[in-house]
Amino acid sequence: MNKKVTINPEDATEASLNCYSETPAEHDLVPRPADFDFSGDIPKYWQGEAFATRMLDALQLGFPDGERMFIHSVRNYSSEITDPVLKEQVKQFIYQEAQHGIGHTDFTKTLVDQGLPVEGVVKVIKSAMMAFKKTPRKYQLAATVAAEHMTASLGEFLLEDDNNILSNAHPAMKAFYMWHAVEEVEHKAVAWDLYESVAGGGYFTRALAMALTYPVMIGPLTLGTMAMLKADGELNVKELRKGAKTMFGKNGIWRKTFPAVMSFYKPGFHPWKTGYPESFHVWKDAYKESGDMVAAMEAVENAS
Repeated sequence: MNKKVTINPEDATEASLNCYSETPAEHDLVPRPADFDFSGDIPKYWQGEAFATRMLDALQLGFPDGERMFIHSVRNYSSEITDPVLKEQVKQFIYQEAQHGIGHTDFTKTLVDQGLPVEGVVKVIKSAMMAFKKTPRKYQLAATVAAEHMTASLGEFLLEDDNNILSNAHPAMKAFYMWHAVEEVEHKAVAWDLYESVAGGGYFTRALAMALTYPVMIGPLTLGTMAMLKADGELNVKELRKGAKTMFGKNGIWRKTFPAVMSFYKPGFHPWKTGYPESFHVWKDAYKESGDMVAAMEAVENAS
């Protein structure tokens, strides 16, 4: 199931925002608790091999502090929101991001238990977030808009590609990442609409924020991946070749997501113009019926 659903502007809702929104009229943000147990039989290389596992482990190290920064940046403007639809969306955005932080903090504990050197990477991320908080609040929100577009692009990749990086993952971890992916797609326009309708928007500021935020995200990811592979005794030519394929091969995660990330620079862009994978609503409907992350993940697999 790799087809994407596009949005017909006639089916979008303007709500009462000061900017045109491509968000589907029936769209809703759902509060879902981070209900995961990482104490079971999850293998060290839960993705099936060393490099891809450690790359995703390193990626998630930045989420707890990053999510807190995103929450901070939208709260800067919360008292100025007059539109009730956007106000409710911001409320649910904050809840979802807080739950993501909780889930990834819990998983990071398993990496610490494995004796992995995660503290140094987390320290670098915290330092970056502290510097980030010293910038003007409009830039903070613009950087959140940029980061949210990156995570939504990654989420769409995880949901839409039949041969994606989660294909060999342990079911518990696949359910964990699919939950996060769905919610990143679900709230991908909230910070954008806040930026445009309340913060005053502006192409230059958001373009600059993307140019600076993208490398800030890539740096700790690379550092963390290499540090963990070295600690595992797996930092070798064989794994690095696998890594090159995982990242830049035909179905590589960065090769497939880079065009979507760069669409951010198009004049007139809106996050919902990228549509969403068909599996997005398959997951949402299955979770609504079952309340179970694994069942929702299995529904997506069965629909493929």
